[in-house]
Amino acid sequence: MAKLRVGVVGAGLWGANHVRAFRTLPETELVAVCDVDPARAEKLRAEGGAAVAYTDYRKLVEDSRIEAVSVATPDFTHTPIILAALDAGKHVLSEKPLATTEEEVARIADAARRAKGKLMVDFHNRVSPVIATMHDSVAAGEIGVPQHVWTRLSNTTWVPLTMLSWAAKSSALWFLGSHVVDALRFVLGDEVRRVYAVSREGLLATRGVPTKDFFISTLEFRKGTVVAMENSWLYSEDNPMVYDFKMEIVGDKGQLQADTSHNGAFRKLTGNGLKYADMFGATPSGGNRVGGFVFEAIARFVDAVVHDAPLLAGVEDGLAATRVLAAIERSAASRQPVDL
Repeated sequence: MAKLRVGVVGAGLWGANHVRAFRTLPETELVAVCDVDPARAEKLRAEGGAAVAYTDYRKLVEDSRIEAVSVATPDFTHTPIILAALDAGKHVLSEKPLATTEEEVARIADAARRAKGKLMVDFHNRVSPVIATMHDSVAAGEIGVPQHVWTRLSNTTWVPLTMLSWAAKSSALWFLGSHVVDALRFVLGDEVRRVYAVSREGLLATRGVPTKDFFISTLEFRKGTVVAMENSWLYSEDNPMVYDFKMEIVGDKGQLQADTSHNGAFRKLTGNGLKYADMFGATPSGGNRVGGFVFEAIARFVDAVVHDAPLLAGVEDGLAATRVLAAIERSAASRQPVDL
């Protein structure tokens, strides 16, 4: 069987995950890697065994050998790459969020509906064992009708101050809230109808990153569920993991509690304090497989293109998430509720 020939745009942390998946899966061939940093592009090209490294995404998109383009660039850069790839007839896997403005995401949605290729958003929490199990429990009616939810996905300050060179052009809302909004839509099987949010800024700015410190949001869903959501970039670096993701759902017949990060399944003490490990996102696997939900989500894109399986999350999911996040930003700015 002919392999799906793939090009990856973005040679950072998450781009490396895409490269690992595409070089491992038996259905795919990694053809090219692209990054604005030539040295980083070449390094990842060599690690992945790709034929060529580009520094201009348009050259990668124009490469006739490539059938699918994987977009793993910063949040605010997705739109022109996705549009160019769809226009060239390629299949596209995009990291979340699909876009960071309603205008851009509407352009992408319109292009995707007309495009020859498929477009998937990498909302990988949909295949996290914890979130997927929560979804199944709600769908089975085990807790009755969900009444209210408390959830947070927050980072330590290491993420905006060290890990992300582009943190000032994003926020905890876009970087983290995009995951949570999609997970909530997925788990509850429902859509957001109104948001109210509060944000603060100043602490990160004093350390050289002028962006919002945190968002605290209330989301009302159409069926009546009320959600309290926290997305912060202020957590102490003393925390045992760089992220903290929890969710609790209270229904009229029971409740569910999920902790994907601080579950303590593995603990490490090596002179730098107590540290936990990610026990779900990346797991040991064989030479022709990728283990963990981070890589499983990428594999689901391959399944959709090669085997015509359902998309894990399509353009409408990306559109919905961006609209909710944009509404949260407007609410925080105006200090008024925003209806969707």
